[in-house]
Amino acid sequence: MRARRNTAPAETSRDLHLAASWYVALPSATLGRKPRPVTLFGQELVAWRGAGGRPVIMRRHCPHMGASLARGRLVDGLLECPFHGWRFDTSGSCAAIPGSERIPAAASSPPYPVVERYGYVWVWYGGPEPIFDLPDMPSMAPHTDRYRHFRLADTTNATVRRIMENTYDPDHLIELHGLEVAGHPSLRMVDDPGVFRDHGAPMSPDVWVGAELTWPRYAGRLGNITRLLGTNAGSFVLRVDGWAAGQRISYLADGAEQYQLLLAATPIAANRTVQHITVAVEKSGRRARDLFNLLVNRLEITFTSNQDLPIFNTIREGDEHGIYLDSDHGVRRFRKHYQSWVDRADARV
Repeated sequence: MRARRNTAPAETSRDLHLAASWYVALPSATLGRKPRPVTLFGQELVAWRGAGGRPVIMRRHCPHMGASLARGRLVDGLLECPFHGWRFDTSGSCAAIPGSERIPAAASSPPYPVVERYGYVWVWYGGPEPIFDLPDMPSMAPHTDRYRHFRLADTTNATVRRIMENTYDPDHLIELHGLEVAGHPSLRMVDDPGVFRDHGAPMSPDVWVGAELTWPRYAGRLGNITRLLGTNAGSFVLRVDGWAAGQRISYLADGAEQYQLLLAATPIAANRTVQHITVAVEKSGRRARDLFNLLVNRLEITFTSNQDLPIFNTIREGDEHGIYLDSDHGVRRFRKHYQSWVDRADARV
């Protein structure tokens, strides 16, 4: 009997409106020596580590009698069901059944494709095999000597697309985040992935969408505060180098990089998404200065993120479109790109 592919049924895929892409399943540090339950793509799954620590994500319930494998244990690199002791290997195949030499052909639970990088376990959604590799992000390597890191994670009532398109929306910087600037932010779409080589290896053009968001110096009370902190500048640029469900971002002041940021998402269910942010601040070699830069950037990014959360948590459900202005060209471009990868996911599940 042919094993059923471990992907969401088509109607679930359409309900979730998810792009074929890499998503964060969970932070690496939260997956230890015991299996743990996770909910992704509207499905109850189990995450565990096989021999050598390799992460595995597959259906949570044993195909025998439906017991939760998240309540099982790891034995010799296999996941053992707590009910009848059936054991599963990292391919999701049943490797042993107590008291039986015959293993039914359907006794399997094919896992999702996963990779573990940058402090996360990533899972592929949209068919049994990934269409593209997880993008390269050297600054996010957790043990690099060049950067200090901090992470944020917030569960929202928004969709993945709503979270990702926010970066391509310059108008909300003024209205929501209250940026007092000597001018107006502008967004320029970028057509060459090679422009962002400092973020990592360029992505394939069909995978990639990029932009540069620019605004002038801070003014008013914000300008006074940033001048005191020494963080104001003549111009600021946010460089966005992304794929459908993730972004590599750098923030520059007068051309000098202040930090790099990874934006990623965990799709739990329809209108239930975890927003993940990892920030890498380059070390200067001066401990006091490095701690100051880390603190200032953490406060700024946390404050800004906390302003977005009430909008995400009360926004209209789903990914319906609205009324567009000329300044929404970045959002429209991203939505078109995202939809193309939703279509690929729907065609493969």
